[in-house]
Amino acid sequence: MKETQKIKVSVLEDNEAAGKSLVKILESNDDFILVSWCRSAEAALKTLPQKSVDILIVDIGLPGISGLECIRLIKDVMPDIRPVVYTIFEDEQKIIQAIKFGAKGYILKDTPPDLFLAELKVIMLGGAPLTPRIAEKIIGLFPGREEVSSVSPQNVLSETEIINQVALGLTYTDIARELNISVHTVRRHIENIYQKLDVHNKSEALKKARSEGLIG
Repeated sequence: MKETQKIKVSVLEDNEAAGKSLVKILESNDDFILVSWCRSAEAALKTLPQKSVDILIVDIGLPGISGLECIRLIKDVMPDIRPVVYTIFEDEQKIIQAIKFGAKGYILKDTPPDLFLAELKVIMLGGAPLTPRIAEKIIGLFPGREEVSSVSPQNVLSETEIINQVALGLTYTDIARELNISVHTVRRHIENIYQKLDVHNKSEALKKARSEGLIG
């Protein structure tokens, strides 16, 4: 990947060990550039507006201004930045609040490094990734959840990515190629999405998904 194409990432993490781990992961891959590591939301809000940053990795449990509040505040001054929550918390309310404040992903700290970096790339493509356990938490956000309780977290994760890619205008063939699945599987996921959102066409699905906070 060329220098101009590299993904510029800043880290907001007060825990020294967790911060060093993130720095090591990011610096191990040539597709990413570590712009900065901030130990507090206050420091991030002061320094980041003067920098060019694509993705901000945010820990929730910060002293002073919380990570969630920082997402809301940083989006006010840097509307194009893509915050992604990186945390140990799986609380549904925190997930919903993070999405409402502008988070583009919600990833748990025990996510393997390769998957973590892959999710950051999905964010740059316009997706809103959720790790499988987090995806399971948001099954309850879908109407008709009693009928789809057998759906796996991995399927919900795929469907979240698919509805984001539909919003970007990708064709079924493009989505299949991006997710390495068949066009038939994409169509089945789209049918499931329509059922869960209780809609009958693409425009209704996108409108409902935006109102539910599933896409930006």
